[in-house]
Amino acid sequence: MKNKKNIRILLPLVVIIWGILIYKMVDAFSSDEAVVPQNAMGNFKAPDIKPKEKYTLIAIESDPFLGTVYKKKQKRTGTTARKIKVKEIVWPQIQYMGLVADGGSNDKIFVVTINGQQQLLRAGETLENVKVLRGNAEKITLRFEGQTQEFSIM
Repeated sequence: MKNKKNIRILLPLVVIIWGILIYKMVDAFSSDEAVVPQNAMGNFKAPDIKPKEKYTLIAIESDPFLGTVYKKKQKRTGTTARKIKVKEIVWPQIQYMGLVADGGSNDKIFVVTINGQQQLLRAGETLENVKVLRGNAEKITLRFEGQTQEFSIM
């Protein structure tokens, strides 16, 4: 019985509190005019804006604490770029013939013709200074004396 008595008292109290809150929110958003006091805008005065001070920096010729003198960097006139001679590397005659792979394993064997001799090579193997880096069914990537080149299937 005690629980029913509490519900009979608390339920109307909660409904009244929520009703007051909803009424205040609806009333605050439904007013069409903004209420501005007459004196609020009449006494406003914009603050004075002071111009910013301008500074200039002086180049330091010596360190004030150590006394060492800084050397000015001389500007280079003209272009003095060094021309690096790239040694022209002549690749052997290479043709990519295809790929042999077992369906169950990831081991791929590439069929490559180097200077007219057909060879079977795996990734990472080297033959006549030609190293196989990677490849797939369409192309293979080879390295010869530091240069990398791709070859497409014939």
